[in-house]
Amino acid sequence: MMFRDKYKDKRYFDEELVFNIETFNEFEDMKSSVKKDKLKSFYVVQSGYSEKLLRINYALGNSLDEVFKWFKISLRYYQLSYGAFESIYDLMDYLSLAVLFEDRKEEFIEDIEKIFSKYQAFVDAGEQYEDGYIETLALYLLEGRVENFRSRLEYLNMIGNDADSVIEAQKFWYYAHSEASWYDTHKTDDAYYGYWSFDTAALCKMRGIYDERFKDLDFFPYDLLVQEGR
Repeated sequence: MMFRDKYKDKRYFDEELVFNIETFNEFEDMKSSVKKDKLKSFYVVQSGYSEKLLRINYALGNSLDEVFKWFKISLRYYQLSYGAFESIYDLMDYLSLAVLFEDRKEEFIEDIEKIFSKYQAFVDAGEQYEDGYIETLALYLLEGRVENFRSRLEYLNMIGNDADSVIEAQKFWYYAHSEASWYDTHKTDDAYYGYWSFDTAALCKMRGIYDERFKDLDFFPYDLLVQEGR
């Protein structure tokens, strides 16, 4: 087990792990008593806690099986709660993680289909920001196609078919997310869960770009890219 985070120590993440598991479980225990009109709010809350738990487990260096467990739970709740005008960053993260876990996609592909179907409907209705990379991720997962794309996130457009372009583009990853809700949370005492460029790693996987230098890149989830059995 190799601790992976660069901003907070293991003790911080151990405490976050305990708190978030306890809170998630407390809400799960209340599930059967949630009123119908409050269900969407419940799904949003549980998607959030389980998403934090996948990040915390990855930061701690815990097994990828444990990360995958929380990814599946979070994806299911996200699918149930996904509505208009969602953050494109969240959408990209879920779809990118799905690409990184594609060897097990039979366990979650129905949720991806439902999310992408909703996304397309919201885009058609003018109720969702559109991004070419979201469509590229979905087409890869659903049809096995690797498409060219144009993203609002310029660093993704910088990546070609070689490792050097990835290394150069990754320098811009963090600052490109200055509008994301998690930006600069490492400066807080309890709102940080790890910064990971799942989107960059997913693009590397789709294009078959693997390089040991990625291990040293800030924010790059190298262990998710080079999982056993790829």
